[in-house]
Amino acid sequence: MRRHEWHGHIRRGWRQRSRRGMSLFGNIAAAFGWLSIVPVTPRADSRPARWFPLVGWLFGGIGAAMAWIAGRLGVGVLGALLTGALVMAVWAAMSRLLHWDGVADTADGLLGGHDPERRLEIMHDSLTGAFGAAAIVIGMLLQALALGALVASGEIWGIIAAPVLGRFAATAGLWTLRPARAEGLAAQLAIGEGWLAWMTAIAICTPLLLAFTPIHAIIVLTGFAAAVIVPRMLARPVGGISGDLLGASVVIVEVLVLVISALSAGV
Repeated sequence: MRRHEWHGHIRRGWRQRSRRGMSLFGNIAAAFGWLSIVPVTPRADSRPARWFPLVGWLFGGIGAAMAWIAGRLGVGVLGALLTGALVMAVWAAMSRLLHWDGVADTADGLLGGHDPERRLEIMHDSLTGAFGAAAIVIGMLLQALALGALVASGEIWGIIAAPVLGRFAATAGLWTLRPARAEGLAAQLAIGEGWLAWMTAIAICTPLLLAFTPIHAIIVLTGFAAAVIVPRMLARPVGGISGDLLGASVVIVEVLVLVISALSAGV
């Protein structure tokens, strides 16, 4: 190979690696832009879904820090419950209430409609009905109480695990289900990546096992199973997944992991 051809080959290799690096960080940034208040505008061609659990680590880390501070301050039972409610409020603000909006729309649509088209129409409506309001109240109450119980017991692991596994539910829903609408969030984020993308998302979740005990392993496996099952159950009545259903899946799996962690904190 001639010298100028060799240099050209090297430059092309560097450009390709540079583009791959930019694509990697662009996809990670897009994941935070979609699921948090981090001021990032996702590119139209970004593929952020595999990185959604990474966003959960940010939520879990902040929640765990708040719980640790409360423990160091020696708050009592009431203080622990208030801390749990505060963590819930911070998480909701960090997500721009995106997932809770999905909970409300999902409850209104699935419980208020009698066929897929009507359910999707109700979910698309910006107004919140009785089913949606009740779902938010019940969900927030369960989340706040479970968080408070974990703060009181000092079991911070569950506060970290819940948002990570909850965001994995959004990843699983996008990969295993087709979009319910040709337009919308799910259609925009839907991707057809293979096993490597799955392995990436699972690998992001596996550090949860570093605090390995049998009960932690059971909770993680339950969270993984719920992350696959919950989006499918919600999508069945409308024939596919949507942005609202993804948001509801995140909250349901998150609350499930929190409740199981709280109930098993003394085991």
